[in-house]
Parts: sequence; C-alpha cells; structure tokens
Amino acid sequence: MRVMNLPELPVGPHSVEDCIRLYLNRLPADDALWPQVSLLLTAYMAWPNDEPRRNSCVATYLARFIQNSDAGTASNIPAAMASNSGDWIAFEKFGGLGAVAKPAFDHLTEEIAWVQRRWLLVADVFQMMVDMAHDDRIALQRGASISKAIELCEIEQTIPGHSQLRKAWSDFRDVAHLIAASAYLAHEGLAKAATHEASILKAIWIAPDAVLALAAGFQEFGLQPKAVRKESPILRPDKLWRIPPGFVPKNPFVVIRRLTEEQLEHLRTRRASKKYIPATATGREQK
Repeated sequence: MRVMNLPELPVGPHSVEDCIRLYLNRLPADDALWPQVSLLLTAYMAWPNDEPRRNSCVATYLARFIQNSDAGTASNIPAAMASNSGDWIAFEKFGGLGAVAKPAFDHLTEEIAWVQRRWLLVADVFQMMVDMAHDDRIALQRGASISKAIELCEIEQTIPGHSQLRKAWSDFRDVAHLIAASAYLAHEGLAKAATHEASILKAIWIAPDAVLALAAGFQEFGLQPKAVRKESPILRPDKLWRIPPGFVPKNPFVVIRRLTEEQLEHLRTRRASKKYIPATATGREQK
C-alpha cells in the first residue's frame, strides 16, 4: 500500500459546496498558500510511477526558489561548503543556481503543461464511472466499468479516441482520484468565475486542501469492490497513491453528475446488444 507523504494542512472542507466556494474565493488572489503540499501533489500526479522524475521535479522547484531568495547568494554559503567557498564563487560567476535551474524549470513547465491535457482524459473517464454507478435510471450489467466509461467519453466529439483514453487511464490510474478532484474544481472555475485562468494545476496550487477533500471521496468510491460478484475495485489497492488518513473527511463525499439522454441511450443499446452475442471463451468484459 502506498500513502502520499504530505505536510500537515488545516482541517479541510466537509462538502462539495464548501470545496467549490473555497476554490472560487481564492481564484482571484492566485496565492499558493501551501506551496510544499502543492508541489508534492503535482509531482505525484505527473509521475505516479516514476520516483526519479518526481524527485527531479521537487528538486528543480526548490532550486528555483533558492535561486530567487537570499539563500542563493555567495554571502549565504552553506557552512559545509565554507572551505570550498572559491568553488561556490566560481559557480556563481557562471550563473549559479539560476543557470542550472532555469532550463530544467522551463522544461518541467512544458512537460507538465502537456501532462495536463492527458489529465483531462483521466478525469473524464473516472467521473463517468462515478456518474454511471449513481444514476438510478439504468441498471448496468456488471456495474460501471472503465470500458463503458471510455465509450461514453468517445461520444463527446472533442474527446480523443479509445486508444488515447485507455493509455491515459493506464498511465495515471494510481492518481486518478486526485486528477478527478482537481479537474472538477477547474471546471467550476471556468463555469462560475468565467476566467480562463482556472485549470487543474491552478486548483492544486491555490486549493490543495479542497483537492484532497474531494479526492478522498473519489478514492473511497474507487476502492470499493464491485457489488456484482465482488469483482476487483476500479482503483488498484496495492498501487494507488492514497491520501493520508489525516486529510480524509469524517464523511467522504463524491461529485455526481447526471448522465445525458444520449449517454443513457448508448448504455441501453449496449446492454441490449450483448444479450444476443454468444459468450466468448472467457465471457468477461474488459475492466
């Protein structure tokens, strides 16, 4: 079991409405209240299964911070380097931390901007599974699944094809709860604040407490065994980056959207057609 290592935060919001209100109130100020938490969340979400890249991300941001502060000047040489102060001064002469950190920081920024586009696919797939599971207008054979969610996402004309959706889910499945929570806040920012400044990354940096509170509900949903035949849960218990217990609300909550009539019709047609298809050798639907 993997649990994220995060610094402590004040008690977070206790409802979806509180999360939205908190995020919208902070959006105009654009302040990173807990940058260390936000930095770590960004690293976990961008590289869930690549520890060296996560470490590199954190180190680059810290180097950038040091370079922009008094700690990065020659007058503040660490005690352990005092005996080699000449080397440090020479290092500063050729640009110091800025020369090292800026190219790495610029590359990192571009990479995360690209990753954000794939995060949107993951969020849509996960949210679609939640929506299907809670919609009482249709009873799904074998319950909500990744395959059904991807099919519904493909109905939307602006969403990429099956292979891209499947690959994005595979790459970011272990942080899908964090991505879905951040994407929901970003969507609310675009819809209610009418600003293009709202984004997944913005939600992580100005409202990590709201992101974690919402993500706890997605985590609880994703870890529940399916009611039908007690099949494996949507999220992998052994690989998921779990939210530390101290960040989980006493009564976790989850965002639920209402399926469109087009989506419902697709699910009804899908269910009806499968009644007439002979069982395969395994008889199992891809999860």
